Amino acid sequence: MTAAASTTAFTVSAPASSANLGAGFDAVALAIEIRMSAQVRELPRGAAAAWTYGGRHAPTHDGLRGCVEAAIARIAPDAPPLAVELLNEIPLGAGLGSSAAAYAIGVAIGARFADPPLADDDLAHALAELEGHPDNALAAWYGGAVVAAMGDDGLTSARFPPPPAQAVVVVPDIVLPTHEARALLPRAYPRADAVYNIQRAALLGAALASGRTDLLRAAMRDRLHQPYRANAIPGLAEILRLDDPALLAIALSGAGPSVLALAASEPARIGATIAAEFAARGVTSEVLTPALARAGVSVTLGTPA
Repeated sequence: MTAAASTTAFTVSAPASSANLGAGFDAVALAIEIRMSAQVRELPRGAAAAWTYGGRHAPTHDGLRGCVEAAIARIAPDAPPLAVELLNEIPLGAGLGSSAAAYAIGVAIGARFADPPLADDDLAHALAELEGHPDNALAAWYGGAVVAAMGDDGLTSARFPPPPAQAVVVVPDIVLPTHEARALLPRAYPRADAVYNIQRAALLGAALASGRTDLLRAAMRDRLHQPYRANAIPGLAEILRLDDPALLAIALSGAGPSVLALAASEPARIGATIAAEFAARGVTSEVLTPALARAGVSVTLGTPA
């Protein structure tokens, strides 16, 4: 996180994220250079908070505000009232970590007012608990590629630079809330499927740590969640089987319905190929080719011109 000294006016931004990456279910994520930002101004004590929304994917209700405010209250319960302009470019409900970005922004805002100040590890831990998914949370916080584990033994993570690949995000016009996507998963798995994913999750961590993009296709194969969600996302099964010389790897992004592909070249063509699979089943989609984000949450003085 990049921080500046406390001020009454500042801007916070956090990147989108693509979690799971196939075998890395609830454990591995990449930060995506599509951002949510908040322009923040401190108000006098006793004033009412003031919120406005904007951006290409401006919220249509107060859900993201609730995430930001919950995080502020967790980190700095005595924070003053704020005027916040929330500007969002992350597609909502698309498996691209919009709630993680909102919680990350809230934690960063809270950190400006925390007394005494909190260590970065404590802020990251609070964020992971608020979000509930450490992979999305820490990708938004740190940027890059993140492998994370959270449980009774606390939060443990490793962060690596993003792989040398070009990202392709295809967002179909399908509604698949995360809780519904979770409900599609079985309560138990065959041992062979568990072993299959453990092998590939270990390989995925090694591939990201070493920058071995040639390992990503095998490492991002999965038997624990993508096959069960395929029936709710027309064309997903066929998309995951796509083969192309420029395609390094492909996976459902988070709980879906978006698809993330990593390409060695020609990202626009790869995106068009994926979009064509959706279109063949009557589903429109949007193709995005953002960079993989090297930086996570950033805090800067003032507001953009």
